[in-house]
Amino acid sequence: MDFVGIEKLSLVDFDNNLSVVLFCEGCNFRCPFCHNSSLVLCKNEKIDFNDILEYLKERKKLLDGVVISGGEPTLMNDLAHKCKQIKDLGYLVKLDTNGTNPTVIKYLIDNKLVDHIAMDIKGSFVNYSEIVGLTSLDLNNIKESINILKTSGISYEFRTTLVKEFHNEERVKEMKDIVKGAKKMYLQHFVSSSNCINPSLHEVSLEDAKKFKEILQDSVEFISLRGYEE
Repeated sequence: MDFVGIEKLSLVDFDNNLSVVLFCEGCNFRCPFCHNSSLVLCKNEKIDFNDILEYLKERKKLLDGVVISGGEPTLMNDLAHKCKQIKDLGYLVKLDTNGTNPTVIKYLIDNKLVDHIAMDIKGSFVNYSEIVGLTSLDLNNIKESINILKTSGISYEFRTTLVKEFHNEERVKEMKDIVKGAKKMYLQHFVSSSNCINPSLHEVSLEDAKKFKEILQDSVEFISLRGYEE
């Protein structure tokens, strides 16, 4: 797998850090609400990683961090090596992941190759396979990744993109045990677009999003809505 996209300056993807966002191609999920369908379906030209490193070298005094996103970056067989090369330039590294590769996540943490991990928790385990667009799914890897982040001591966040077809009060209540004891969680606003794998899905209203936040707030230390205007 290679990087196929780059956002050369982001103010919002890595807390208060000025960052570059790198997008890898390919994913083992087919979430119908995914806005990066071209990445998931592998329809992009590859970017030479040496060119990316040169760009980062030239901007070491201007930027703070690099976000590695996708697609699903943990499918990249040389992800650890790429993270080390970026870290060696003095950058902070954030990883976006769906949590399906706990061995990779643990290796990156143990070897101090990432500074922050944002893991998507798609929703209730009851309908998880439906949410990620698969007919079946072994949830054990997801559960292991969640536990790794909760106990690792690394800076992390869990994220759930709220979609009307997949998230209601009953399903959100089923998530309480999943996120119990987590440090930080965001409930994200979904907006349908032509870039989605399934552009016919619907957003969750602000009113309902606030209800979902209330349901989960006793399970996590910090929870917030993202993308909603409160």
